[in-house]
Amino acid sequence: MLPNFLIIGAARAGTTTIYNHLRDHPDVYLPAQKRPEPHFFLKQSEYARGITYYEQRFFSASRNERAVGEASTSYVFGERVPGRIRQALPDVRLICVLRNPVERAFSGYWHTVKNGLETLSFEEAVAQETARKVELAGTAMGEVAPFAYVERGLYHQQLSRWFAEFPRSRMKIVIFDDFVDDPNKGLREIAAFIGVDPDNLPERPVEMENKSVPELAQMLPETRERLIDAFRPDLVNLGRMLERDFSAWLR
Repeated sequence: MLPNFLIIGAARAGTTTIYNHLRDHPDVYLPAQKRPEPHFFLKQSEYARGITYYEQRFFSASRNERAVGEASTSYVFGERVPGRIRQALPDVRLICVLRNPVERAFSGYWHTVKNGLETLSFEEAVAQETARKVELAGTAMGEVAPFAYVERGLYHQQLSRWFAEFPRSRMKIVIFDDFVDDPNKGLREIAAFIGVDPDNLPERPVEMENKSVPELAQMLPETRERLIDAFRPDLVNLGRMLERDFSAWLR
């Protein structure tokens, strides 16, 4: 049993909440442990083990559920991932959550701090991002790219690769702001997209999980302005691609 849907990203955009609620649906199978994420189509060492390993490692406990999936939130970011997935799972449905890239970068930074990998300040980490990418190129750490705080927010660049491999009807784009405003509506839409009855979702409050930014943490105003300028061209193109106004993310 191979997955017929994937949550591909973006990291730090509410995917843990979506994952945990979908797991409680009787017609959905998701692996019991989301951490560490499978990253099968991202990590060369995993991908080299073959599709049979992937199936047995993550989906052997499924029991013919209508929707079988996994979540690896770096998939949307990986350059070779769309082609690998199209080859292995040509009919798969894809779910991608997009969050304000400035806020996503700040959350990603604090998540990396919490995991013990980040020792620089946010400002220093952003300034060193390109140098770190070069330093880690060709390594296992470089594949996962934990310090790609800005690059991971270039959504138009990333989605262009996916739309080159899959029809848009196969991808459900969820805007984080919309999901936070009405998470039950968002979950119902996702359930319908993967082919299960939205009425069978668990009846419990939806709260955002796996938060990483400390309560009193503040981004410097000048850093925010620099990030807005960095993301502006990509967000303009993203708006054209998705026919959506993202100007609120540029304020």
